Amino acid sequence: MYEAICYDRDAAFSCYPSENSIDAWCDALLAKSREISVSGTFTDDMPVRHCFGNGPNALINKFIRFDMPDHTFYGYWQPAMKEPAPLLINLPGYGGYISMHPQINDDGYHILHISPLGYVTPSGSREELLMDDGNWPVLDRTARGLPGGYEDWLLDCLAAIHWIQRQLCVLPDRLSLFGTSQGGGASLLLASILGGQVRCVCADLPFLTAFPLSGLSGNAYGILQKAYGEVPSAQFWNRLGYIDTFSHAHRLRQPVMLSAGGQDDVCSPASVEALFQKLPGTRQYTYLEHNVHTHSRQSMYLFRSWLALYA
Repeated sequence: MYEAICYDRDAAFSCYPSENSIDAWCDALLAKSREISVSGTFTDDMPVRHCFGNGPNALINKFIRFDMPDHTFYGYWQPAMKEPAPLLINLPGYGGYISMHPQINDDGYHILHISPLGYVTPSGSREELLMDDGNWPVLDRTARGLPGGYEDWLLDCLAAIHWIQRQLCVLPDRLSLFGTSQGGGASLLLASILGGQVRCVCADLPFLTAFPLSGLSGNAYGILQKAYGEVPSAQFWNRLGYIDTFSHAHRLRQPVMLSAGGQDDVCSPASVEALFQKLPGTRQYTYLEHNVHTHSRQSMYLFRSWLALYA
């Protein structure tokens, strides 16, 4: 566990990019994503390795290999029973895992889970890409302004979304996003970038939210402590500002669902509540008193209800 660091929070926020800078960053990233050449291929990898004890949905799910000009990454495809169907994008927590959501799938949605930057493949995690502390490098590289940061992470997501929207089985104008932790925060970032293309967002225990409020403590924000000690302060906070959901609140006019856990010592309820107060449109905030930092049964019900209303 990383203990909190003392710094001036107001000074940190003062280094954040302006709303106009965020708007320009989002527009540029979206335009760049549309210029990327990406091909998607459904693979023969079978997630189910034994005959009994598996959910029946998994028998029809497929991995998708996305080939970019300079790297490959994977998605996990859960097709709806009837086509064409609305599209949901699910994004991973910082561990990079690929997860299944059969309950939501059975509500009549296609689900594409994206694992950017090639961290996770059908055969498992690529542990050779981990940093020495056992964490994926995307956040550290963002703070240092290096390749492999969240701009590249988000470009992978955007390229995959553009590809899947072109498939005939998908209703391309029925796109929504959801996730827990990093997946929740990144869903908000992608909703900001994609704007009116996104019908709604579900962000459970969202990471990437109000970095200065965190003290850079805990097992998520604490990953930044080494970079904090080595990168000039103004650059450090400015770079984080571009991928902080706080900076994108003015763009998040879709219906947004937020949740927080009272026992969450990784992404604090205070940061989620602060984001909720900044959102301009239809929004919901649920405080789950006893929940720790993990995807939960309660969050599944919240996802399904919000999606039923707006997706």
